[in-house]
Amino acid sequence: MSETIKALLEHVIFENPDNHYVVAAFSETEDYHCFTGAGKIIDPKEDNEYELEGEYVEHPKYGMQFKILYAKLILPTKKEAVIHFLSSERFPTIGKKSAETIYETLGEDCLEQIRANPDILKQVPRFPQKKIEVISDGISQFTGFNDNYIKLLEYGLTDRQINLLENTYEEEVLEVVEEDPFRPLYEIYGFGYKGACKIADAMQIPANDLRRLEAMIYEMCRQMAMNSGNTYIPYPILQERFKSVRPENFEDALTHLLQNGYLKAENEKIFPFSLYEDEKIIAKRLNEHIFEVESIEKEEIDAHIRDIEFMLNIEYDTIQKQAIHMFFSNSASILNGGPGTGKTTTVKGILQIAKQLYPEAVIQLCAPTGRASKRLSQLSDNDSKTIHSLLRWNLDDNTFGKNEKDPLDIDILIIDEFSMVDTHLFASLLKALPPYCRILLIGDEDQLESVGPGKVFNDIIESKIYPIVHLEKIFRQSKGSGIAQLAKSIREEEAIEFEDGANFISQPTNFIIEDLKKHISVYSDQERHAMQIVAPMYKGKAGIDAINMAMQEMINPPIKGKNELRIGNFCFREDDKVMLLKNLPENDVYNGDIGTICEIQDRIITVDFGNQIVDFAKDHLYYLSHAYCISVHKSQGSEYDTVYCVVEPQTAHMLNKRLLYTAVSRAKKELFLIGDERLFKQKIQQKQSHIRMTMLKERIAEVRK
Repeated sequence: MSETIKALLEHVIFENPDNHYVVAAFSETEDYHCFTGAGKIIDPKEDNEYELEGEYVEHPKYGMQFKILYAKLILPTKKEAVIHFLSSERFPTIGKKSAETIYETLGEDCLEQIRANPDILKQVPRFPQKKIEVISDGISQFTGFNDNYIKLLEYGLTDRQINLLENTYEEEVLEVVEEDPFRPLYEIYGFGYKGACKIADAMQIPANDLRRLEAMIYEMCRQMAMNSGNTYIPYPILQERFKSVRPENFEDALTHLLQNGYLKAENEKIFPFSLYEDEKIIAKRLNEHIFEVESIEKEEIDAHIRDIEFMLNIEYDTIQKQAIHMFFSNSASILNGGPGTGKTTTVKGILQIAKQLYPEAVIQLCAPTGRASKRLSQLSDNDSKTIHSLLRWNLDDNTFGKNEKDPLDIDILIIDEFSMVDTHLFASLLKALPPYCRILLIGDEDQLESVGPGKVFNDIIESKIYPIVHLEKIFRQSKGSGIAQLAKSIREEEAIEFEDGANFISQPTNFIIEDLKKHISVYSDQERHAMQIVAPMYKGKAGIDAINMAMQEMINPPIKGKNELRIGNFCFREDDKVMLLKNLPENDVYNGDIGTICEIQDRIITVDFGNQIVDFAKDHLYYLSHAYCISVHKSQGSEYDTVYCVVEPQTAHMLNKRLLYTAVSRAKKELFLIGDERLFKQKIQQKQSHIRMTMLKERIAEVRK
């Protein structure tokens, strides 16, 4: 049962400045009863009185606590305290005499009156405007904007949404949202449409208010772009989505969005986010990175290639040698090829030769995901970073510290797994590159496209702006060579064979999980660490969620002494295999990184990601998911010794050549496809029904003219 009490904050026991969560010792003002309070308090001040609203709850470890729903700092009311407060260092130029005059004029609740309306100080005789401003500012800072926080809570916003608003608009936050509750949707990264609607609903904004329609159109454009991967929405399709709206209202709302720059339009194409500018930036910057390079004799490169072959005990084929010559003859180039075709070996040669030819050059490797970057570093014996880390990405506002104003110091940039790079990320990277930087793009055009909008790799290849070498010959001769051959057969639409590490286990849907358990139960911990189950879909009898629950029950069952945390239907347990769902650049861990829960204490989940140990204190399902089984999309950019891939009829609508090719090419030594073999053979013939709509190829052609 919620109650309100007045209490003195004796001392702060714990404070998290990021989310303002505080644990503190209090004593009630009336009866001096001492208690521990826990909750959000902005800028907690010891030896000050608070009005607390909340309830007493039993904490499993720390016993009885007062759970604080909100805390309001109480300003002094007794004469001596008011005079002492106003004449303190917090209010420069205000002395005891001025403080006494204020108290005598306005009465014992003078501070609350000033907080509510600073102009009331004009009633104080001979009190200058400068002093009014000093007192108003001092009281505003002292109270930590608690009134704003309480009001925003009443609007139904979460702590995270309130923090976003306060960090953006500071003391004007209420003024901003009450003038236009949808403004944060357009101006604050991560605020969201639902949050804006909550404010509008609380303010009783009419359903026919044009601002509601504008926000709805804006959100629809964003969702359609993210769901489809298109960089624009054709006007007729958007218009069709709003056919129930009066045409003149739809046109007015869309026009207003375009006038304010929240959306862009070109030839009946509507561009959300910054995709219009991003495509133009990519086209312009790609062209700028075409320049004359220092000429090196073919014989000299060939001599270096022979040295590399001797050092690595390998022999490059004609196409690989062509790729190496291509790199040293051009300022920008593309290396394309499937698994087992020797991309990494070719890049190793390029790196070794580049270091010898350009000993002073700054060479940087990068990839779109943490796992892909780590793998690139291990395979090439060179330092590699994620693109986000390289650009010093700021999680809070989705901006990059490195840009045209503060460019990267790089002479040669090599980007791996380039098919995963979306339009906005590549535009941001190109903006941060100096004009003299040479570029090598490495990827596999047959893999899944980026999660974000665009098909950048395919568009650049089709535009023919840079020279390209396609690696096709399979080099894997060790265990697992049948996997690379299967991937090649899928890519080239040839008859497939399951051999040399590529296997198919035929099972009806109802028996897939039991068969997975039977196979994986015999693996050692080390073998499980190098193994991954992938599936196309989360729901269903053999979906990702069901497989994760079954694997957790078998591999990491509940035992006495092993801590766990239940959240709805999910249970996180120490020693669970988990995946990170968000980029956390400040911790050097990124979306898709896989780790192990090493500790659960006081609702804090601690995960060991191998190179970093990170604590997750709240929003666990926002940041973490179980990773015994992951989606094919999430597996992209990684390779595993052994892969089990589910192919069953319930997922038929999601299956196509590109997705199955991506799944197959994740395995290095052993691949087990499990489910319906006939369905697999049918779906590898099925190309994507949806081709992403972009304007990048046309933009590149315009720039090249």
